[in-house]
Amino acid sequence: MPQLCPAEPVVAVTRLPGPATDVFVNTHPFETPGEKARSVFGGYLLGQCVAAAQQTVPDTHDVHSLQSTFLLPGNPYEKVAYHVERISDGRSFSSRLVRAIQGGNVVHFTAIVGFQKRSSLGGDAASRPPPKLNYHEAMPQFGHETPDDIDEGSAEACLVEGGYPKDMLDIWRDPFQWRILPRDRTIGQTDTTNPNMNPTHFRMQSFVRVHPLHDAPSSATSRGTHLALLAFLSDLFLIYTTNLATARPVTAFSIETTMNHTVWFHAPDVAVDDWLACERDTSWADDGRVLIRQRLWRRRDGRLVMSCVQEALARLQKPSL
Repeated sequence: MPQLCPAEPVVAVTRLPGPATDVFVNTHPFETPGEKARSVFGGYLLGQCVAAAQQTVPDTHDVHSLQSTFLLPGNPYEKVAYHVERISDGRSFSSRLVRAIQGGNVVHFTAIVGFQKRSSLGGDAASRPPPKLNYHEAMPQFGHETPDDIDEGSAEACLVEGGYPKDMLDIWRDPFQWRILPRDRTIGQTDTTNPNMNPTHFRMQSFVRVHPLHDAPSSATSRGTHLALLAFLSDLFLIYTTNLATARPVTAFSIETTMNHTVWFHAPDVAVDDWLACERDTSWADDGRVLIRQRLWRRRDGRLVMSCVQEALARLQKPSL
């Protein structure tokens, strides 16, 4: 089984000294699955850009949105420099443009990160319970399942089914603990008003949290770190939804990579070491692109904590002649 690692290092960034005070680099080397690693895992860029941008706003501000574009694969054996530009600061909202740079001035990733001041809710909204979209209601197929009801090996079995190389399972150290529910697959749903429409819809559900071997308790971890880890989690194995939906292994694709990735954060007080209910689904693919959607709820009270949409490039191998 993969060796576990503490969570905070995957999103830790360090501000560089000097006049460019809004430039940060990853504090720790990137975790790479051996010699097969060809690029920096996108979750690092997402989580670390949020962590970097967070250091340029007051402590009263929480991230509420992340809109990112992956431009070039990064070298996992070199530092990434996150250049943060303070593009706007209003009474309630602030925006930051983050460029992830390697190899001199080569931009590999860009993101607009939005922050909201916690005291800006206004009226008596802050004294009311937050609105809830209960996952039992939104996803009745969850039923009364709990993480303890699900086999600990469900995550590894799911990855293998999705074509993740078995030899890499022993190298990659996942800071998160997963419990994967049986897949909900409905194939060949035809719109009778349009016979040319025949999409394949696939939905995967799970429970996920930072592994209980996580060193520091939730109360000792900053809100910003929890939210940065949520950004990291938003990309973790997300593209494998495509493999599971099409029942094709990784080797069937000539390329699988993220193009655009957008996250909305709905609960700034989220704690990633509490169990979250996760739904991932895809029902559209065309011209080498696929759209994957994701939602996470806080299991203990059903509050929606994150929504995410990813556009990925997924090209099949050309058949040999």
